Amino acid sequence: MNAPQQQPSHPTDPFGARQPVQTPVATQRPPSDARLPRLFAAMMGVFAGLLVLIATFLPQSTYEQLSDGKTVSKFAETGWSRSFDIEPSTEEKDFYDKTHVARYGIPLSATALTLFAGAAVGFASYRRNSGSPAATTARTLLIAGGAGTAIGVWMFGMDISASLSFGQDTGRFVSRYGTGSGFWILLAGGLVALLTIGLAIVANRREPAPSPQAPYPVGHTPCAPGVPQQHYPAQPQAYEPPSPPTPPAGSALQQQDILRPFP
Repeated sequence: MNAPQQQPSHPTDPFGARQPVQTPVATQRPPSDARLPRLFAAMMGVFAGLLVLIATFLPQSTYEQLSDGKTVSKFAETGWSRSFDIEPSTEEKDFYDKTHVARYGIPLSATALTLFAGAAVGFASYRRNSGSPAATTARTLLIAGGAGTAIGVWMFGMDISASLSFGQDTGRFVSRYGTGSGFWILLAGGLVALLTIGLAIVANRREPAPSPQAPYPVGHTPCAPGVPQQHYPAQPQAYEPPSPPTPPAGSALQQQDILRPFP
């Protein structure tokens, strides 16, 4: 015959009621709602970095010169170089070869890379607490990259505004300065960078600490699986003999009890 298998035991209270075994509470991860600002900040950092990086290679400012209604010079400038729609004359080409545009692509690319780095660390530390070193590093990079992007876009906007004021019309000669698609994309990247800063600051809040919970009910100790449950017999109560019946009133037994001296 096979020996009976031992069933996992459950702790009992003094009255014999079965109590479920509770496992110790594991370390809780931060709540999902507290991690959302950190996730959105990383996503907005990637979006802002892409907008800024793409905008540096697109025309950001344009220049056109007309003489008697005919275009004689037209070019566009990016954050890195200058491109001509109409080939300049030899003298103008020698002049442009000795000069260069304001290369805003260098600082703007640096801020975009900072945003990318902060977003990468933010994604990697998404499941960690906001006070961890990785989360702090991601928040610092996102705020620094967003602030640098916003400042760079603001300074570039001031430069474009000054260029637009150079336009003139003398009747015969007309000079026109304008903005290209790269400027508006760069402006959108600056706005997204500001949103990234706000989300990174909001993500700095601490997750609420979990309430301490006792791993087991008070007064009970867990039993390991496979250990037979210990049953203790109930304590017997002391026997008390029943009291004799009371004799009827006026009987000889009652009179005898009355006359009996009290011990």
